Amino acid sequence: MPVRRLVIDVLIPHNLSILHLAEKMAEIEGVDGANVHVLEVDERTKTVEVTIEGGSLSFDAIKEVTEELGGSVHSVDMVSAGSKLIEHEAAEQEV
Repeated sequence: MPVRRLVIDVLIPHNLSILHLAEKMAEIEGVDGANVHVLEVDERTKTVEVTIEGGSLSFDAIKEVTEELGGSVHSVDMVSAGSKLIEHEAAEQEV
């Protein structure tokens, strides 16, 4: 079954616009859409959560584009595969 949604944690250079990152992700073959959400910013880098959906995603292609832009994948936080996407709400963590 094809991978249809990936949520990845990515470290990118501070000077890389999340607009540019989203556009580049959306250009990858098999990608129908991409969301980029900034989680943390420091002097030189940003930590972003990238959500990508499509009919058949290639993690290798996504990782390659990320690295070409100067970023690095820290973790794969969610994967959805199969003929139907299942919506999932993250559980609230008590502090």
